[in-house]
Amino acid sequence: MYQLTDAICYKGLMQINMEDMKKLWRLGGVVDALTAKDYTARGISHELYDQVYGERKKPLAMEAAVSMGQRLKPGSRVLIFTGWPSRSWLIKGLTETDGPVGAAILARALEEAFDIIPIIVMEERLCEFGAVGLRAAGLIVSDLETALQSKPGPPKASVGAVIRFTSDANQAQKEAEALLDHVKPDALISIELPGANRDGTYHNVTAREVPTELVMKADYCMREAAARGILTIGIGDGGNELGMGNASEAIRKYLKEGDVIAPVTQVDCLVVSCISNWGALGMAACVAAVAGKPDVFDHIDIMRITDALVNAGAIDGLTAYVDPKNDGTSHEVNRGLTAMLSMSLHMHMNGWKKM
Repeated sequence: MYQLTDAICYKGLMQINMEDMKKLWRLGGVVDALTAKDYTARGISHELYDQVYGERKKPLAMEAAVSMGQRLKPGSRVLIFTGWPSRSWLIKGLTETDGPVGAAILARALEEAFDIIPIIVMEERLCEFGAVGLRAAGLIVSDLETALQSKPGPPKASVGAVIRFTSDANQAQKEAEALLDHVKPDALISIELPGANRDGTYHNVTAREVPTELVMKADYCMREAAARGILTIGIGDGGNELGMGNASEAIRKYLKEGDVIAPVTQVDCLVVSCISNWGALGMAACVAAVAGKPDVFDHIDIMRITDALVNAGAIDGLTAYVDPKNDGTSHEVNRGLTAMLSMSLHMHMNGWKKM
């Protein structure tokens, strides 16, 4: 099994030597190629990616994973925000598979790789989907206080929690401060979540406004975390998600009604992907690599998580049917992507060998 050669741990934090960092960046380029290209012909993936990569000059998913590896330690708390309100013009309390599936994937990968406590954060009416996803990812689900006590170590338990965050802008700053004070997270991740524009409103990719009362105000948490020096990560695929403030130039230039849609909140690391769940899957592979535990990635089953969420009523974000798909992509496609990521992860970590 691959291990980070001469990796130094200082107070539980990982420092990676130059040779291993080169190996990680190379793998990161492969991961981004598998997850961020415009395979579904959406028409914006390349443009968003090019702006962010052009400014960072580092593979996006791997940069996020390395940043977590350098900050997280056993017992760290990570807040993962997700839950796009779907068919919001008709129904309250409905979401899609894209986002919650990825949140569950990251929760499992980070818990197993770095021994952290993952906490899913959702709008109150969507919390049941978070719990379903965590269980399908293989984690025990408990209330917040139990989860926070799950790694006194030893003993320890693989526990996650799902909590609500307010959709009331008038309460959001106060609640964000209280949440960070209580949980004391070392990282915040947002995946496939509406991002507020300059007017504080939210839109889908066709510029239709999403009812603000259905959107948790996670922008406030991200901004408060940034002010405190806590790592912030965003994952998105269309240009209208939280964290896409990092790609605002491309959004305004290439996305129809981009001036209206463009989110303003920026994050430390933005992972642009073809499908947000693919960005999470790619990031999970990178997390396994950074931790020196490639087998962690093979314990993740995107099909099982997707099925569980669909059985709970989540819809496919592209077709709007309650079908086991991720933005229109079937199990066959997602199984193939997982296999390609796993093969690349193991071969990069173990080295190319010709007998």
